[in-house]
Amino acid sequence: MIQRRFRPVARAAASLAFGGFAVAAAAGCAQENEGAPEGGEPGTTVVFPAEPPDGPMPEIGPAPEGYTPTAAGSPSTDIWMGALVRDGGALSVSGLAQATDRDAYDNQPSFLLDGSAILHTAALDRRQTEIMRLAASGAGEGAGSGESERLTHTEEASEFSALQIPGQDAFSAIHEIRGKQYLWRYDLSGEPLGPIFATAEPVGYHAWANEHVVAMFILGNPPTLQVGDALSGEIRVVAERPGRSIHRIPGTEAISFVRKVSDEEWWIERLGPTDGASERITLTLPGREDYAWTSEGEILMGDGGQLFAWSEGSDWTEIADFSELGVEGITRLAVSPDGSRIAIVANRPGG
Repeated sequence: MIQRRFRPVARAAASLAFGGFAVAAAAGCAQENEGAPEGGEPGTTVVFPAEPPDGPMPEIGPAPEGYTPTAAGSPSTDIWMGALVRDGGALSVSGLAQATDRDAYDNQPSFLLDGSAILHTAALDRRQTEIMRLAASGAGEGAGSGESERLTHTEEASEFSALQIPGQDAFSAIHEIRGKQYLWRYDLSGEPLGPIFATAEPVGYHAWANEHVVAMFILGNPPTLQVGDALSGEIRVVAERPGRSIHRIPGTEAISFVRKVSDEEWWIERLGPTDGASERITLTLPGREDYAWTSEGEILMGDGGQLFAWSEGSDWTEIADFSELGVEGITRLAVSPDGSRIAIVANRPGG
């Protein structure tokens, strides 16, 4: 396998600009934090405009004829959780167990920045999805501790792909209503705080580069990767044909994404923090686009019931086989910020 090697850059060397965006000031009421979690420097204040800076929001009319909510086609999946163990240079997973167990869609896990819980998407019926919170267990334990807590209660709308916003006691999620998909903000209790952008639509997935710059997968033909500044409202296209798995590279303000060069050639690429240029990190496993970073710079991907790891200087290596637990069809993955916990999404048998 031919690869271009890439070493993550320490956060201290990361630029305060991203894709040509400079740090901007904005007026309006929003979230303020004096002790920001990881991703926001302690003592900083993050202030988002009360209204989208690229606004105003367009009026959302009736759903188009033949519109089917995304939740209607969601598969039956479960989230599994376990401890990510590092022994010298070797990675393994212990105590993997089901964190959700429903014949429905439980998917898209992401850890809160303090690692205390995951946010995830749940289909509560075949027309609507909501964002849930599930406490993460301590190291060496398997499933989450307790039942998932429903956070969002938005009438008519569905939420997907929740991520805590760096520097805020708030999360962002895709807000789908009558065929439109916008990036919205919510406080950690699930109370909606409103749209972040007015002109970025339809948003499918996203990842925060820093406290106010976000990379967004915008559906289209072809789909595009766009980078937006939540303070200034500036948005620009940086790549075409991205995959759905977009992540901030730990210790940096750079974003990684999958570029689908062809049906057979998919690369994980790094998007530069200052000029928007990208460089190739490694080929994905064949036909696989979901991955996660560890805190030490490895990349994890699943294939069937197996978990693989890539690191600089080595190719993909199997580190776990969960088939005997009934884990099949691994897709999305999430690793806690401290690198001690992992969440894995797998298909339910017959789902």
